[in-house]
Amino acid sequence: MTTISLYHLLQSGEGFSVRPVGIDKLHTYNGGGYAVGGAQDFKPFEIDNESLSFIHFEKVMNGLVCSSLDRDTQVIGGWVDEGRVYIELSDIVQSKYVAVELAKARKEKAIYDFANSKSIYL
Repeated sequence: MTTISLYHLLQSGEGFSVRPVGIDKLHTYNGGGYAVGGAQDFKPFEIDNESLSFIHFEKVMNGLVCSSLDRDTQVIGGWVDEGRVYIELSDIVQSKYVAVELAKARKEKAIYDFANSKSIYL
């Protein structure tokens, strides 16, 4: 996917999970497991959706791509909640139990279940 298409998803209120393959290569994550935010102690980027410019979005995405240490077990996730955009680097964990325990340790509010396409709130 291109950064412009991901930007448009957020602007329309949708979310995404992509694997960073390179600066200009982002592949939609289609695997299973659970996304647990807070990878590498990064706080999610947060801004009002109406205030997010494409240039700012692209800088945030490029920074997260460069920060990803394991592109096979990490995704960049973006979503909109109550008019706010969130973008963060997440670890992919196959076990629900491990994902929940890791999320609790990181003080996350939820994990994302890829198999059922839904958030699981802690």
